[in-house]
Amino acid sequence: MVLTEDSGTKAFETLRSIVKELLKQVDEYVQTNKISFEPVRNELALQALHANVWKSSKAKDRQKQVELIRTIATQVMLEGGWVFFHFDGDRTWSSRDSSENVAKFQNLVREKVRGLIVLTLAAQRRGSASQEIEAHADARMARLKTVVPFYSIEAWLFQNTREAIRLCQERYGGRDVEQFQAWAQDRTALDEVLKPKEAVCLGAAHNLDLASAGIPAREVRAAGKSFTAVVEALNQDTELREALARTYAYG
Repeated sequence: MVLTEDSGTKAFETLRSIVKELLKQVDEYVQTNKISFEPVRNELALQALHANVWKSSKAKDRQKQVELIRTIATQVMLEGGWVFFHFDGDRTWSSRDSSENVAKFQNLVREKVRGLIVLTLAAQRRGSASQEIEAHADARMARLKTVVPFYSIEAWLFQNTREAIRLCQERYGGRDVEQFQAWAQDRTALDEVLKPKEAVCLGAAHNLDLASAGIPAREVRAAGKSFTAVVEALNQDTELREALARTYAYG
């Protein structure tokens, strides 16, 4: 399941393309065509994703948040069920430790999902030792992956400088070509740009084009910033690596 806080009509497809690139950095042989990437289909849960509703303290948003927690818990409890949850860091990479979103996700989503999983397992396994239930809950929680670009997802998408330059030339009379050329020369720079989609003419209008046309993922990973951090976190997950290997090990 692929969840994104972005609410555009192409937001799911954009994040799906990014997640595929992330997985290819974990296992270069992965057959992503053998993995089902699904959007959230619960309407209330979907509403909780958008406009920062997942971290709202308003009573009117409570049921939406409950449905989001249930949706995530149900997914990670499935055999072969994983969740990739995107939200922006809303900080530059160098200021990442002050990201409110990272802290709130831990408290408002991750801990609540884990609590629901513990309750579910306790009901399913009456008589089981609490340590066993806790260990199983931890294993399931490892399937909830966060995809957190800094400052925002455009910091990754604009790394596709070749496609961005083409779009600038064809759609915007060559505006901002020099800026994208500069970013191509220094892959570390984009993570330090505040509100990158406001910095250039492309905005967020071409995100799917940028995601689909081939982000230079190896180069972005080599930059050692937010994309790298997500890949390294995924790479530490033995169960995930084994699951990716199964996409080609038997066929």
